[in-house]
Amino acid sequence: MDLPCAQIPAEQEILSEADNNERINNIVRAASLLYTNGQTTRLVVSETIRLANAYGYEAHIQPQWDAIHCRFRPLGAHSQAWRFEMINNARPTGVDMNKVTLTNRLIDRISQQSESITQAQVAHHSGQFKQIASLKPCNPVRFVVMAGFGAVALGLIFGATNWSTISFIFLAAMIGATLRQVLSRLSDNLFVQAFVAALAAGVVGGIAQRLFNEVFLQFAVIAPCMILVPGPHILNASLDLLRGRIGLGVSRMVYASMILLSICAGLLIGLLLVNSTLTESMIPAKVPLWLDMLAAGVAIAAFGAFFSLTWAMLSVPILVGMFCHASHWWILQNGGGVALATLVACLISGTVTTFLSRKMKIPFAALAFCTIVSMMPGIYVFKFASSVVDIYLAGDATSLSMLNNVVSYGVGTLIIVMAMTFGLIVPKMLIDSLKPVEG
Repeated sequence: MDLPCAQIPAEQEILSEADNNERINNIVRAASLLYTNGQTTRLVVSETIRLANAYGYEAHIQPQWDAIHCRFRPLGAHSQAWRFEMINNARPTGVDMNKVTLTNRLIDRISQQSESITQAQVAHHSGQFKQIASLKPCNPVRFVVMAGFGAVALGLIFGATNWSTISFIFLAAMIGATLRQVLSRLSDNLFVQAFVAALAAGVVGGIAQRLFNEVFLQFAVIAPCMILVPGPHILNASLDLLRGRIGLGVSRMVYASMILLSICAGLLIGLLLVNSTLTESMIPAKVPLWLDMLAAGVAIAAFGAFFSLTWAMLSVPILVGMFCHASHWWILQNGGGVALATLVACLISGTVTTFLSRKMKIPFAALAFCTIVSMMPGIYVFKFASSVVDIYLAGDATSLSMLNNVVSYGVGTLIIVMAMTFGLIVPKMLIDSLKPVEG
């Protein structure tokens, strides 16, 4: 969506070629930082155009899966030809809320001084954009430790309160997180980290199940895999599809689906290696409200770490997420189904986080996903995948119960994902239409 173009003062109309290049380079850097770190496509476009206007340019921005096509010309110079730029290898595969927040704040500062930006200031902005781009993601120690606590929190929400189960969940998640840190330095493959972390969870959890023969030890397999689910990418893909960006939305959804497939493959292979399975029926146990809310807060803090959210900015998302989980818990306790409880909690989250993401300059998808992470139907997804493999292995001996498992888990996944998508995205789109983003 193009923003209104303010007129540029006369003293800025004639710029040196070097200054022109530096301004355009800064616009391109900002677009890349926002796009590759989890910002919604709509805000990538609007914020980049706002920065371009501040620098004295009219801009058209068209993100695609692996590049961003940009074109620029001076404001008001409708007779001049467009200057084309293309940001190559700009894939929306990362989630770094700190980088997006800092980039948005820098764009705000630049926009406030748009009538008097000098070449020296442009050069200073260039250094600031480069500094943001060079920031490291979450501290590795924090990442690994919070992966363990986050997985334990998810296990507690589903009723896995036995200390042996908690210990195995913590161990499996920390091993997976450590492997992800190592692999991030050795390979740029988009799916190997999820596959190997799930493989480790399958092996550790499978061994635990065989040694102790306890049903709830299945959460030693499931909980470490749930922290791998690419929720922000699913939400951004859904937003793109609903806004008519079909090509980009499909690409994002395929990417998220490939990550899920990698997780399922790693998990099932890990279980196969230790001759274990997920198909045994298991109903999550009820936990008291205080434990559900406390565990939800820990899980949100963990995902905040995964998405590089600073400690100082964590308190508000934690409070929102705990309230959403309280509503989810209350509906379940009063006879409401999982789908209804998820829908209501996500409607609350979608409404509140839409305003919070604007106020805090945080990507909506990552923030919203943090607050409802334990509601993702990870159990259904993984059991669905396991049931499909069981049918393949059984061949002609496939039983009616096996087919029932596939249908039950598949339909359950679909209904919950639809409830989450509707609950999170509809409030955002409605608020965006009634109160467009300023700038």
